Amino acid sequence: MKKSGKLRALLALALAPLATAQDDEAFTLSPFTVEATQGYTATSTISGTGLNTPLANVPMSINVITSDFLDDSNIGDFERALDYNSSITQTTRQGGNNARPSTFSIRGFRNRNNLIDGVSAGTFFPSQMIDRIEVVKGPNTLYGQSDPGGLINVITKTPQAQEGGRVTFKAGEHGWIQGQADVTVRAMDDKLGLRILTDYKELDGWYALDGSTSKFLGMSGDYDLTENSDFTFLVSGNEIQQIPTQRSTFGFEERMTDLNGDGDFDDTVRQIKEARARYNNSFVPKNFTTMTQDNFHNLEQDYLSLGYRLNANENNTLQYKYNFYETDSEVNFRAFNTFRASDGRSDANYSTQRSRARDEVHTLNDIIRFNTGEAKHQLLLGYRKSESTSYSGGTWRLRATRANEAAILDDLEAQTGKTLRRFLFKDEVLAGARVWEDRSLSQAVLRANGIRTNNIDRSFQDVDTIYATDNIYLMEDRLNILLGVRNVDIQQHTIALGGAPRGSTVDVSDTSFQFGAVYRINPTVSAFVNIADAFEPNTATNPDTGDFFTPQMSDAIEVGVKFVDLYDGRLSGSVALFNIQKANVVRNDFNPVTFTTDQAITSDESEGIELELFANPIDNWDMTFAYSLIDGRVVGAISPELEGLRLEGATPHRLTFFNSYTISEGSMEGLRFGGGIVWAKGPIQQFGTPKNALVAEDGYTTVDLFARYPTEIGGRQVTFGVNIDNANNAFFARSRGAFSSPRTVLFSVSTDL
Repeated sequence: MKKSGKLRALLALALAPLATAQDDEAFTLSPFTVEATQGYTATSTISGTGLNTPLANVPMSINVITSDFLDDSNIGDFERALDYNSSITQTTRQGGNNARPSTFSIRGFRNRNNLIDGVSAGTFFPSQMIDRIEVVKGPNTLYGQSDPGGLINVITKTPQAQEGGRVTFKAGEHGWIQGQADVTVRAMDDKLGLRILTDYKELDGWYALDGSTSKFLGMSGDYDLTENSDFTFLVSGNEIQQIPTQRSTFGFEERMTDLNGDGDFDDTVRQIKEARARYNNSFVPKNFTTMTQDNFHNLEQDYLSLGYRLNANENNTLQYKYNFYETDSEVNFRAFNTFRASDGRSDANYSTQRSRARDEVHTLNDIIRFNTGEAKHQLLLGYRKSESTSYSGGTWRLRATRANEAAILDDLEAQTGKTLRRFLFKDEVLAGARVWEDRSLSQAVLRANGIRTNNIDRSFQDVDTIYATDNIYLMEDRLNILLGVRNVDIQQHTIALGGAPRGSTVDVSDTSFQFGAVYRINPTVSAFVNIADAFEPNTATNPDTGDFFTPQMSDAIEVGVKFVDLYDGRLSGSVALFNIQKANVVRNDFNPVTFTTDQAITSDESEGIELELFANPIDNWDMTFAYSLIDGRVVGAISPELEGLRLEGATPHRLTFFNSYTISEGSMEGLRFGGGIVWAKGPIQQFGTPKNALVAEDGYTTVDLFARYPTEIGGRQVTFGVNIDNANNAFFARSRGAFSSPRTVLFSVSTDL
């Protein structure tokens, strides 16, 4: 009753009589659609306010990764798409055993808000459908459990204005073979538009045993129902079959370390045992893997989006969207995770896992345009209902260090005739042992004989969000004020095997607020401030009482300057200073050595500076530059020795640069070439708990290069291309347990249809 009452109140307000709006750029922009951009510079965003708004009018830092940038950098997966963004670091590996997508640290805090077209993107991103990516720094009141660091919003591809398309073929190192098609069809007197995308890719991989095959089919469409209403949809399916080399290819090692300088290794310093201090591995060869031909990782991913938009009158626009996501993941692996300091031994872990995740999201938005005296308003009212379900198909495991499990391995060796490696030693690795030629256990055998390690059947989360943001234009549009309020109601519960409830139920609600302002000092320079709080429930329980921990609360503030079209339109960008404080942070890290969960409760703070520049120094030369300085640390904890621990993924210094130049005349007219550099200086913390505080990346530098040359063959436009990713062949940890790919040369040819 409480939720339906809120919804009725919202609808009553949305349909209230509206005043007449004056003609103004802020009102005449298409409210939900951002026009295509040219080059690397975007001028508007839909993510900061939920409406299509010029970037200069949004009181927060927003970085837009344009479609031209994605094409030039030849991004093949979502994780790589964010490499050239400041303040962002990948924190979990892709291709693991989780049906949920990878997470990132933004401004020092792990994000939980990945969005597709402004709606919660639950189980995966259809990367083939990405048109552009908008990264909103800092919290805001539109998106439910808003993270204090920010959020990532993927804008999907929609039908083109004209019929036609492109076919692309790619081939390169590591057995890379790929075919793509992107075709738009228009029909019914141009009322109906369909955009069909296909993608097939094979990759042998870069490890001693590797490889993947992926198949994708997607279609987006729009249909003009009437002059004032339209229907949109997007549907896609993706299948991936691969060997889970990132699951445990490089791993960790223990090294005896005198942490307190007393000359021995007998102490425990800040919860780290000196005799077993844990680091990223330093001796395993780059192309090493512990996987075998019996191991696999299979993914099936489905996505559906339906939308309806009605321009009720010139001052009122209604929009409804339904989004459905589902991912089914199966993984079978053999891992040797951590090498001991005492004898150089790593223990085998034979495991198989199954997980499935489903998300359904309903969103209703209403834009109201009206005036109050000299003030002009764009009011967005919204209601969002999100239902997420995670299905645990089970985890079965056999480890050689457990006597009962070792006995099962003995029996299975006798039954199958396989020799099952129990331990792997550092000396064997250094001697070149080809452990990928070993045999492992099949999924069926593990499920029939392994030890089930979890008793969870399903987990549910229902989130009801009511939000309102008002963009107020004052002083002849020189001052823009953003006021936002969000009420979130969250319910979570878990069901154990057999159908009985497991643990207590989360039922919490909170109201958050946001204030932002942009003042245009002159036509090209603006100053802005953004203040907001955020709320996030803790799903972990207190082991002493069994109750859920107090929800996490955060406060954030940023101030900065934006500039557009400086130097005759050749320079745009922003500079921002930020401070974020978060309390009641419950850190849970699975420890692969003890097979238990390490836990810590802290208060955290992150502060820093960001610089984003988009420039065209001369005609035909596009460039983007970003730099961030972040100091993110634990500032309070139940255990005082945790204070000062760096926040996971908070990269102290990160600089990125990407550019392209197009030759406009002469025999090489049309040739476009360029590349970029990413420089990161650590230490970049890779775990959130103190026992793994020494697992960190010291820093890295990567260089990417590309070239494109269009020509005409047989009356058809053909473009030849080459990309050299990681040209300097840098090797580094992208996140915990996941490492960079080696230098890869990829050739492409595409033709317009």
